[in-house]
Amino acid sequence: MNAHRLLRIGVTTLVLAVSSITLAADGDAEWQKVNDSIEGIKNPKEKPQSREQAIELLKTGLVSFDAAYAAAMKAAPANVARYDAALFEAMVGRAREIAGVPAPTKAAISLADIIKAEDAKPETKSQASLIDVMESAEAAEGPGGDTAAWIAKAEKHLKDFPAEKMNKMVEGKVKSIKAAAEIKTKPLEMKFTAVDGREVDLAKLQGKVVLIDFWATWCGPCVAELPNVIKAYKELHPKGFEIVGISLDSDKAELQAFVKDKGMEWPQYFDGKGWQNEISTKYGINSIPAMWLLNKKGMVVSTNARGGLEEQVAKLLAE
Repeated sequence: MNAHRLLRIGVTTLVLAVSSITLAADGDAEWQKVNDSIEGIKNPKEKPQSREQAIELLKTGLVSFDAAYAAAMKAAPANVARYDAALFEAMVGRAREIAGVPAPTKAAISLADIIKAEDAKPETKSQASLIDVMESAEAAEGPGGDTAAWIAKAEKHLKDFPAEKMNKMVEGKVKSIKAAAEIKTKPLEMKFTAVDGREVDLAKLQGKVVLIDFWATWCGPCVAELPNVIKAYKELHPKGFEIVGISLDSDKAELQAFVKDKGMEWPQYFDGKGWQNEISTKYGINSIPAMWLLNKKGMVVSTNARGGLEEQVAKLLAE
């Protein structure tokens, strides 16, 4: 991966849209240092030439940001610039993981603080609300998650911040979660001819535990997850575990070569439409990998099966 792109990916899990910090009279010098450290991370003067250099730049930048942020909060805690810095801090979790720089023990200002702050800029509050909504989606979709409460939260965000440029992300996730809730009310229906000619009909797979894997060969996280999927399949397929792949690829030959090379023995749906894939679009899939588990009755019991796949399947097989 291009080192500069690695640096940019590491900086944000969404889109690094934090604007330059707005300075007020109180503490201009201290908060300017915070702003400079943010700009240094976003747009380094020297483009990294290797992965190692990119990581080192991230590490140096984050350490500088932490020190400047702490000093500015101590010197001028009422400066309105604190909200932009706090927003930046909320967006660099992935960067911290890559660089090995832990976050402060406790955030000085939370996303909730930004959202309710009377003196924060409207665009800062809007972005804070967006991040808060999207970060809470994963928990809502997980075991024991309250999707109804999350939908209400998301719809409130859309109402309160209708001008937010990235609201399509929220709208897409709302659609996806509503679709997932709907499919859990009856056995999932899916029937198609796989890329290798096999006929797939979920109705005929009842009595088995089935993983529906929405993925693509060009999706880094999908490929990273593949060893876990293959391991679960090899160990549990003899006991009644099946996998149905829904590929969002657009190149048939590339998909077939990849599947053969990796030893992926299960059938794959392919229509060459990429993100407009008919099955994924039908169910509101807007990010991959998306992994759904069906129990022996053909009911979707999880739409977020990435963590502990083997254990989840084994438990369903025992039912």
